[in-house]
Amino acid sequence: MKNLKPRAGARPSAEEALRITAAQAPELPPTRVEANDRPTTLNLRLRTSTVIALTAKAKAEGLTQKQVVCLALAAAGIAVAPEDLEDRTPRRRL
Repeated sequence: MKNLKPRAGARPSAEEALRITAAQAPELPPTRVEANDRPTTLNLRLRTSTVIALTAKAKAEGLTQKQVVCLALAAAGIAVAPEDLEDRTPRRRL
């Protein structure tokens, strides 16, 4: 029988993961996982005055800069993922 353990220190490929799962739990049907809408980066080059205005608006509204931008995009009719409207700023532990 072929070795079922993944390579040490490396992530198994999709094929290896399926093979390992099938060997460990052959009675379970395969599961299809939808491709998730994962975060990515958008880099904007803006004038300092625009960034100052964005920062002031965000602070006055109690929002993050990203929330202000995403709310404006949504108001312009662009589909914005609900997660992009949330404040997901990492909080410091005290």
